[in-house]
Amino acid sequence: MDRGDRGSRRDRALRRAAYAIAGVGAASCVATVPAHAVLARQIELSELFWSDLVLGTVWPLLGAAVARVQPRNRLVWLMMAPALIGPYHLLTYYAAYSQLVAEHPLPGWQFGAWLGCWGFVGYYFATPLVPLFFPYGRLGTRPRRVLAWTVIAVATTGTLAAMLRPSGTDPVPALANPLGVRDAEWLHTVMYVSSGTCMAAGTAAACFFIVLRTRAARGVERSQLQWLMLGGLLMTLALTGVGFTTGQLPQLLTDLLMVAGLLGPPAGIAVAMLRHRLYDVEVVLGRAIVFTLLSGLVLGVYLAVVAGVGTLAPGSLGGTAAIAAAALLAAAGRGAVQSAVDRLLFGHRHDPYAVMARVGRHLAPASEPAEAMGLLVDELRRALRLPYAAFTGPAVTATSGTPVPGAGWRTVPCLALGRRVGELHLGRRRAAEPWTAQQRAAAEEVAARAATLAYAAGLVEDVARSRAHIVAVREEERRRLRADLHDGIGPSLAGTAHQLDSLARRTTDPGIADAIRVVRDRLRTTVGDLRTVVNGLRPAVLDQLGLAGALRELLAGYDVPTCRCSVTAACSELPASVEVAAYAIAAEAVGNALKHSASGRLTLTAHVTAGVLVLTVEDNGCGIPPRHRAGVGLRSMSERAAEIGGRLAITPAPGGGTSVQARMPLPQEETHATA
Repeated sequence: MDRGDRGSRRDRALRRAAYAIAGVGAASCVATVPAHAVLARQIELSELFWSDLVLGTVWPLLGAAVARVQPRNRLVWLMMAPALIGPYHLLTYYAAYSQLVAEHPLPGWQFGAWLGCWGFVGYYFATPLVPLFFPYGRLGTRPRRVLAWTVIAVATTGTLAAMLRPSGTDPVPALANPLGVRDAEWLHTVMYVSSGTCMAAGTAAACFFIVLRTRAARGVERSQLQWLMLGGLLMTLALTGVGFTTGQLPQLLTDLLMVAGLLGPPAGIAVAMLRHRLYDVEVVLGRAIVFTLLSGLVLGVYLAVVAGVGTLAPGSLGGTAAIAAAALLAAAGRGAVQSAVDRLLFGHRHDPYAVMARVGRHLAPASEPAEAMGLLVDELRRALRLPYAAFTGPAVTATSGTPVPGAGWRTVPCLALGRRVGELHLGRRRAAEPWTAQQRAAAEEVAARAATLAYAAGLVEDVARSRAHIVAVREEERRRLRADLHDGIGPSLAGTAHQLDSLARRTTDPGIADAIRVVRDRLRTTVGDLRTVVNGLRPAVLDQLGLAGALRELLAGYDVPTCRCSVTAACSELPASVEVAAYAIAAEAVGNALKHSASGRLTLTAHVTAGVLVLTVEDNGCGIPPRHRAGVGLRSMSERAAEIGGRLAITPAPGGGTSVQARMPLPQEETHATA
């Protein structure tokens, strides 16, 4: 049997287990109603809450629905925890009937009585842990793992305290705990503290992580988290309403409101796991948050007035005026609250000028247009809360984030001086995401700024290319001149000096011989000056040994530090400009290392990769001081590299010391030749 067959069998077994647990839990909740009605005629029972029965039915059934597609998700089994509610009630009623009604004890009644003391503890685990494990059944970050294990430890402590507390069962107060510890009343305090810690503090912390994860999530995960947030808001509103209307509404309406609230999180989970693309949850979530905040404002003002002014009774004219004032204040502030919530969830996508201001502030540190373009794209993605943003053009390319699979992106053309210089790509969160006029205006404003940067980057690239071309032509011309002077004019002048010397020896007139010798000496001086000019045009060692040999010559003859040189064969035939720049940078870097580093090892490497000559000089010495000011040598190396379109990087070497690396691009035709 292969691994795939074992995995599918395991999935089928998990699905069947989930269906069985959900079915038993739902059936037990249904059977609890008549059992409670019958037994209540004979003994005193605690009130049966419909909300508990609905919770014990709906949560497991929705968990089973999720198990149908994701049976290995731990979230499924957390949603099964409320399935214990039905059996917990039925077994407690069974034990109560055995002890308080039946003439003879029934078998196994002790287990039912014991279960009646702690069967509700599934809430301790499920309520705070479900948001932490949602949606993939994994905890992920370390803070979430710490919170989860803390909740598990506290909930386990509360469960043990409930199992051993010396009191009656919850459904039947007259039924004693058969395993209760005598005189251990402190176990009740432990149980209540554990309950409050898990249900209040643990759930609040889990909701805080949900908010943080929603802000950072993209694509499908973001939609799923938003559905859970919407369900949590529904439960918060319902429970708040129940708390403020207790005793003022009929019990049936209160129960229905409680049921609606408790159904919020499981319904949100089910939609998120099975049909997260069904509706535009962002708009609904934004409106729900605003409604919750404004409702809290109205209720807060009402409570402050009623509690703070003893003469102002609920229902009086003053109380009504306070509520009206709070409602007017909420209505007046709705726009501001909605804007703040939209900004929190969706960024500044509805305010083009805010986007431009935020993007503009982050471009100031950039030293060149290409770097500024990268900052622009990155800040644009943050300002609009996008999963992906990018600029593509012939002169510059910048990317931030990752596109959502299947969602794609919108393309905004970037025009500068009537010419298209690139495109701005804005990633969608989902395939059917709406594109409002404000969002389009914000994108077009940023596209105009991006077009300016792209045009400037093109100009900078043209200038750099022109300068590199000028330097290349200059060095090639110097190499030609050096060859012509060294191999042509120099030997010719030297030969003429020899001829004059021979002529002076053959003449018999002393005056003429002296004049010829004067001309000969001047000519030899001119030959020496010519050699000085020739050597100044280009290092002679490059023509004698080539770049590879010249680099090896730099490290020859040293015992301390130990020197090693590695130059590939592709470095033998390079443009004159690249050879001169590479040799000058290597000579300066080696000289600095020998004079200042006090190193025991010096390594020089040169190789051609993807049309770029990479030259590295690395030592294991004392390194460069943190506040060191660049001198003439370091500036000259940077200028040499920049002249031909390259870059110089001076960084700490691994294990200590200094690494000087120059990356110098080769002309296109030379790249093909060396390849």
